Amino acid sequence: MNGRVLAISISETKGVPKTSIPEAIMIEDFGIEGDAHAGKWHRQVSLLADESVDKMRNQGVEGLCTGKFAENITT
Repeated sequence: MNGRVLAISISETKGVPKTSIPEAIMIEDFGIEGDAHAGKWHRQVSLLADESVDKMRNQGVEGLCTGKFAENITT
């Protein structure tokens, strides 16, 4: 099975949807440079499959886009 990255997203503050960026700098044991969730803790980078977003779309949730669930990487 092959996968692909659909989007890389960050936010400067926690609790808001993330904004897509064209590329990211990954810092070992820290996360994505410039992202509010980066740091020396348990959640440095969050991944979400687009299939999971599709489940919400199929339930009638509108306006969903990458970063809406605070994921850093949408696959």
